[in-house]
Amino acid sequence: MSAAIAFSVATEEPHSHRLQVEMRIEEVEEEQLVLRMPVWTPGSYKVREYSKHVQRLEVRTEEGRECAVKKIDKAGWRVGADGAKTLIVTYEVYAHELSPRHNHVDGSHAFFNCVATCMYPEGRLDEPVELRVLAPKEDWEVFCGLERMEGEVARFVAQDFDELFDTPVEVGPHSYFEVEVRGVRHRFVVWSDEELDLEPLRRDLPVVIEENAEMFGGLPYERYLFINHVARGVWGGLEHRHSSVNLFSPEHFDATERDEEGELGEKYANILRLLSHEHFHAYHIKRLRPVELGPFDYQGENYTTSLWAVEGVVSYFDTYQLRRSGLIGARRYMELLEKRIAKLEAAPGRREQSLEEASFDAWIRLYRPDEDTRNSTVSYYLKGELVVWLLDLWIRDQSDGERTMADVLRQMWREYYVERDVGFAQGDVEEAVSEQAGADASAVFDQLVRGRGPIEWEEFLGPVGLELCPEDECEEAGWIGVKTKKSAGRVEVSSVARGGPSEGAGVYAGDEIVAVNGWNVRDKDVEDLIGEIAPGEVVNFHLFRRHRLHHVSIVCEEAPPSSYRLKPAEEMSPRQRKLLKSWLGVTQWKTD
Repeated sequence: MSAAIAFSVATEEPHSHRLQVEMRIEEVEEEQLVLRMPVWTPGSYKVREYSKHVQRLEVRTEEGRECAVKKIDKAGWRVGADGAKTLIVTYEVYAHELSPRHNHVDGSHAFFNCVATCMYPEGRLDEPVELRVLAPKEDWEVFCGLERMEGEVARFVAQDFDELFDTPVEVGPHSYFEVEVRGVRHRFVVWSDEELDLEPLRRDLPVVIEENAEMFGGLPYERYLFINHVARGVWGGLEHRHSSVNLFSPEHFDATERDEEGELGEKYANILRLLSHEHFHAYHIKRLRPVELGPFDYQGENYTTSLWAVEGVVSYFDTYQLRRSGLIGARRYMELLEKRIAKLEAAPGRREQSLEEASFDAWIRLYRPDEDTRNSTVSYYLKGELVVWLLDLWIRDQSDGERTMADVLRQMWREYYVERDVGFAQGDVEEAVSEQAGADASAVFDQLVRGRGPIEWEEFLGPVGLELCPEDECEEAGWIGVKTKKSAGRVEVSSVARGGPSEGAGVYAGDEIVAVNGWNVRDKDVEDLIGEIAPGEVVNFHLFRRHRLHHVSIVCEEAPPSSYRLKPAEEMSPRQRKLLKSWLGVTQWKTD
């Protein structure tokens, strides 16, 4: 054995959706050993209770003597070692959730996250760990971001449990391709029930990787693995130190879709954006990170006010890097920014929560949405991306185009990761922004990061020659502040805008709407019906609440803007033109 703690993970019966795990623990010193299962995974800030999937736990000595096991809390077991120096722990893990944060096993593949699969002995998180993965069929290959040891069996060694828990594993008879960037091998493996054309990604993926490498001055790893799950109706990703896990729908792989201007289709562009996002994380959070995020407490929440400075930064650069590399054009990039602005401006919660508060409350809010989420919270992904964009423009303005937000990241990369390998503290991003801008950024951070007030867009857009123009301001369009969803023929109120007309009139989330102004909503679209009613006029709802019929009258208000356009100013100074060109690459693009 190359490590005193070793795991063997098998999938003996894929149709049972279960992983068989054996854990060998040598050098046991305690009479009473405590085993623990992580309750969350780094990169996804929600307690997920992985122990709920553990079954058939048994512990024996090397000689086969059974040891007493008692569960002591939701994710912990106390084991009586009885003087044994080596213990063999066996258990099963149920695995049937297709998600980057969980495990999924069926007849076509096995995917598992070690953090959702492997226990750890208390007090031994810093030790090396061996991982063996046993494929159930000869034509099933094991894919893992760790370095593989020699031998027929797939064996890997992690330097400690942090590295092990940061490792996803994919097993199956999959198609894949490899690309080399700066002498480093990158493997792209795909699990899918459908035939996919991977040639466009084989061409474009190296461009994405190279753009990130160029920004930071190299690649921070010796190998990298993209694990990709393709199924209808899924989307998302999760970053790791040597790999990433990405979920796509098959339609996103159509790289032939182009608009009349020749711009890359939005669906395929979103694939590139997600891949760029998770790969950028190899630098930012997996190495350059907030001080609170590592070493980790795997038994509870790890709080930080700096998630915006991670996910917001990466969400900005994942798309901006595509623009810099030429994979998407200026118009497509501006359209993406416009959609994000519209989404933020339509969220009432942007006035209730600052970016720092949103970061700190991620554990109880972002991953646990309810009918009031839009009213009380703001996404540190969405607002964070837009704020980092505005910080980039502000730095360019203050430094007369000499410095950018990329310079901030390069400075922090060098100071916190390369030179010291420590986390950055709250306030360090603001300090680096001030240093690169050559100006005090405290007022900007008070407004954008610590504040709950509206964003003063013109303050940041004007100096670089941009104008933000709201659209769809139609005086004839009514608005009542409700969102609805349809399910099994029912139309239900999913959320009610705080301070909107419907809240004041007494419409509740969960109400079933059966008629609007006498029209059966099963045959009509509620928003279309309301859109035909002018501000000041009355909308009459008939709805069921707790099985009783209610009548509610709502006075329409003028509809707020539903979309925005970013346009170059009609008259730009040479300085504005220079700053806009240095950021976007052009000073003109089609806006209609």
